[in-house]
Amino acid sequence: MTSRIDLLVVLHNSKTRLTPLFASLSRISIPVTLYLLDNNSQDGTPEAAALAIGDLPFPAFLTRSIRNNGFARGMNLLAEMGAAEFMFILNPDTELEEGALETLLTRADSDPGIGIAEARQFPREHPKTSDPVTGETTWCSGAAALIRRSAFRSAGGFDERLFFMYCEDVDLSWKLWLKGWKCVYVRDAVVRHFTQDLTPGKRRTLENYFSFRNSLFLFYRFGSADQWRVLWNFLARRLLSSSYSFKSRILFGIAFIDHIRYIPYLLHTRDTWSGVKHPWIRFEETSLSR
Repeated sequence: MTSRIDLLVVLHNSKTRLTPLFASLSRISIPVTLYLLDNNSQDGTPEAAALAIGDLPFPAFLTRSIRNNGFARGMNLLAEMGAAEFMFILNPDTELEEGALETLLTRADSDPGIGIAEARQFPREHPKTSDPVTGETTWCSGAAALIRRSAFRSAGGFDERLFFMYCEDVDLSWKLWLKGWKCVYVRDAVVRHFTQDLTPGKRRTLENYFSFRNSLFLFYRFGSADQWRVLWNFLARRLLSSSYSFKSRILFGIAFIDHIRYIPYLLHTRDTWSGVKHPWIRFEETSLSR
């Protein structure tokens, strides 16, 4: 049977997570094709993945990169490797509960207007709302989401020029909403996500840097004059508040300076995405309000 789903996973120093990840993938009961991209891992990830994919019950392909492409470019590269109707983007630090992907596909098939369908993450979810009846939500996390390929293409894929990691999923979701597609949350599709904030002692320097800088990108692209207070409050909390350490505030300051070089590109693309108000584009449900 022809696969309707390309399963896309970007790897980077993910060796310790491969065994549980692949064990959960082996339980998928519908045809899929797996595409893996290793982003220049240094811990033996590609060698371990090459051995493990031979035991999977579906076709699997591994590509190695000599550079770390980040998440957005990595996913764009993987998207070009297949041609299935749907793409299931998945983090390597996850495990699918039985039936998760099947449930996502059933939901997407029930409404051709759905562009992206997000699984419920356990034990921790992003603090955002969803409609209790339709499941429509402000944005879908890139950790575990089924995307209609035609929707992905209509939005131009992930913006790899802006995003290395963090906020690229919010950006894509809002572009999908503005293109007329729906972003939905599917509570019955469960994925265990072992996020780094659940790892004791994990340093978050890069994550904090990109989260701060990329949040600014979202405002430039989608914000309006009546929402400036959101931006000012965000900057005050990060740069002036004592709730963050001096080192963190220095890091945020460097990220703020770095974002300036992207302003011409952001202003150029803003004309494409900021002309229409949309009820599901909500800055209060992103890192700009936390």
